[in-house]
Amino acid sequence: MKKVLIGVAALGVIVVGAVFFLLSNLDNIVKDAIQVYGSEATKTQVAVSDVKIKLESGEASITGLNIGNPAGFSDPNIFELGNISTKIDISTIRQNPIVIDEIIISAPKVVYEINKSGISNADVLKKNLGAGGGSSASSGTSEGEELKMIIKRLVVEGTSAKVRIAALGDQQQSVSLPKIVMRDIGKKSGGATAAEVAQQLSSKLLGNVKGSVAKLGVGKYLGKSADAFKAQALDRVGGAGGAVGGAAGGAGDAIKGLFGK
Repeated sequence: MKKVLIGVAALGVIVVGAVFFLLSNLDNIVKDAIQVYGSEATKTQVAVSDVKIKLESGEASITGLNIGNPAGFSDPNIFELGNISTKIDISTIRQNPIVIDEIIISAPKVVYEINKSGISNADVLKKNLGAGGGSSASSGTSEGEELKMIIKRLVVEGTSAKVRIAALGDQQQSVSLPKIVMRDIGKKSGGATAAEVAQQLSSKLLGNVKGSVAKLGVGKYLGKSADAFKAQALDRVGGAGGAVGGAAGGAGDAIKGLFGK
């Protein structure tokens, strides 16, 4: 009997220690999950500076969440998502799906690039997200069921975009983007996975970016290489030079006629 009690006590210590480890390392666990599954969804490097979670109040914050630029573009990141704060319904913390009352993303920065081949980083990232895929590993419950969430309200505000076009010598322009408000993400489907939320938010952000930068007339630089634009510009200059030369020659002949041969 004594051995049994010792065994139960030891098991209790192990369980308590495991729970303590989980709770004390929850911030790092979530940080690692964002980086792994975010990189998987975007097929670029996703990095996070810090995650702070307060289970007792259901509050969480994420700082320094950066989404890397696809290969072939100059800036290191396409999105720098600034400060992210969230409020979780703690009554659902052990349920699936978890209910998140609100997520606010404040002052994110975007870099929209069209490279020398006439391809935009926004289009490449959108293609990556559409490719889906994902690894066999998944974040889930203890029973192996994939964890899902319902987000009642997601706000992205104060977004600014830097526009860089290779055909213009990487000359930069800036534009402010309108506020994004998304509601009831995952509600109709009984919850959305982290990858699905990442896809929905990224698609919304990309659409917002493309709609705003279109007003700057960047569309004409898509699908045409920087070298093609350079050749086109040289042709125009050459044509103008020929016209000027012809006019000058005609004027010279007229002047010579006034004074005889």
